[in-house]
This record gives sequence, structure tokens and C-alpha cells, in this order.
Amino acid sequence: MQAVPQPLPEALQGDRWRFASLPAGELDLALVQQPMPIREIPAERLPLALGLASTVAVPGVVIDAGRTAMVLARWLQQQRPLALRWVGTAELNGLVLETETGDRWILATFDDAEVAEAARRYAERQQTAQGLHFLLIRPDDSGMTRTGAWLLQA
Repeated sequence: MQAVPQPLPEALQGDRWRFASLPAGELDLALVQQPMPIREIPAERLPLALGLASTVAVPGVVIDAGRTAMVLARWLQQQRPLALRWVGTAELNGLVLETETGDRWILATFDDAEVAEAARRYAERQQTAQGLHFLLIRPDDSGMTRTGAWLLQA
């Protein structure tokens, strides 16, 4: 039985988040070759190892965390993320982080129909990409710096 998801501690809340996707062929450049202090990109999860075509859209979530970017990235590193799933139920419509320890954390919730549609596309892309997805933490949306990245597989 899965643990009931707990709200993310308020001190770890980022400024904003969004769904994103990258072609499988660009993941290496975006997540592996870019300098960043915290990164968990297991070789067995790379698109080439999974046999994914370079054009397959790999979904992800980008969190612009502002001043809490490093704190959030270090906390995530301790949690050892496994998957970031969309949960769309009457009780919860949001993103739930699942960890190696069996803990589950509510990363974001939403009621907006447009965001819910983006969440549905995110889940569909996960299936198409053999469950592969990513989580990227940045201090801001400048595109110049990245704090942490995880390549996950549902």
C-alpha cells in the first residue's frame, strides 16, 4: 500500500513551476552536459539505453525556486526521487513525488482546466517515453543556471 502523500514543507516551495518536454535526443545536452551542483542521471535511464527515438518527447517539470533552489535540490537529493506522477482524483489534482524511501510528497496542486490538460499531456508523454521524465530545479527562468536535475522513470 502506498503512503498517503504529504504536503511539501512550506520552506521548500518554489516561486513557480511548469510542465515541459524535451526531445529525447536533447536530454543529454540539457541535463547532463550543463553545469549544475546536484544531478541524478542514471545511465540506464538515458533515452539511448531505453531505445527511445531521439524525437520522442520526454516530459518533465521545471521548478523556478528562487532563493530556495539549493535548499530544495539538497532536500530532493536526500529524498532520492523515483517518479513524479500526476494524480487526478476528487481528493487531489496535482503532482506527487514518489521516493525510494516510500514517501510521497505533494509537489503542486491545481484546479485550472488548462493546467489539468497540460497534466494529462504530461502523463501521456510519460507513457510514450516508457515512463521516462525529468525534474529540473532552477533559481530563476533566465535559462543561465540550473541547480539540480533528476531523470526519473515511472
